[in-house]
Amino acid sequence: MTEARGDFRRSAGVLCAVASLAAAAGNPGCSRAEDAPGRTIAGSAAGTAGAATTSGTSGTGGGGGAGGDAPYAISTLAPATAFDATPDAGAAYVYFTGIDAGGRAGVFRTSAHGGAGSTEIAAGPPFVAPLGIAASAGGGRLFVADPGAGSAALDDAGALFAIDLPGGAVTPVRGGEGMRARGLEVVRGADSEERIVFSGRDREGGQPGVFALPSGGGEASAIATGSPLVDPSGVAVASGGDIFVCDTLASPDRTATLFRIEDGFVSVFATGLHVGYPCGLALTRDDAALLVLTRNAARGADEVVRIEVASGARSATATGAPSHDEPGGLHRAKGADVFAFVDHRAQEQGSVFLLRQ
Repeated sequence: MTEARGDFRRSAGVLCAVASLAAAAGNPGCSRAEDAPGRTIAGSAAGTAGAATTSGTSGTGGGGGAGGDAPYAISTLAPATAFDATPDAGAAYVYFTGIDAGGRAGVFRTSAHGGAGSTEIAAGPPFVAPLGIAASAGGGRLFVADPGAGSAALDDAGALFAIDLPGGAVTPVRGGEGMRARGLEVVRGADSEERIVFSGRDREGGQPGVFALPSGGGEASAIATGSPLVDPSGVAVASGGDIFVCDTLASPDRTATLFRIEDGFVSVFATGLHVGYPCGLALTRDDAALLVLTRNAARGADEVVRIEVASGARSATATGAPSHDEPGGLHRAKGADVFAFVDHRAQEQGSVFLLRQ
């Protein structure tokens, strides 16, 4: 673990950083990024990175993907070595986890309108490998999953952090320590209290699973643990309580599996997806469809796959040039069908993007 943390801090390129993030997260078989099953971290040098496009359309906007039934406009917001991104509730800003020019891991902000570069919110300690990020349901706070942070007593087995906005004060979320948290989402329950739903590992037995924790801290409760979950990362939560989680190692064919968790019962929702790490997925505001950031193996480029929850029907929207082929995290704004996502290699160093329906 100490070596993984050091590699992350010293890494100058995105591939080293992503590989170190995977190692810090305790993922089996991830000492080399290109060996990670179910993920699309490439080992070759990046090609020419153009502006984001959608199927049949060039430029920063566009029409629908496969079948033409999912019209999305995609725009590039800022170049950044980023891993996960989320809009704020009103989709005015996009916050993302990543590494700054000096090699410090942290959380940064860019305008949802683009063209303004990025601003540091909080960087350096206590962050070690900030992987997932989500905005609070009520606004005013960010939550970050860092699988490499923590204390020596818990073998640096991860932590969850809260960031107050706009000041950027960082505090650990009590109960999230030692669980190697990776992906997360923040939801408001029937009691109006916010809770963090996150993927990680059980603190005592080390079983992979999905857990819930009051956003103000407390005792983490298990929603589902153990088989068939192997390496859960990205999560999305429907308003009715169903949880979708992406697992990058659950399939023997080196593709990712999406599971649906209903009342603690885990079932397969979709298979055969080539995703990045952390896996990016989010529900539309009406819960009708799940958007997953994937890599089209034939094109060698990212695309957003829309999966209808009721029928499982799929459509796809291309997100950019063939050199955009290292998808990362994806989240939706709480108040609109506006999504932020990242690619680790777009525009050579990586970029943050916005998708509007």
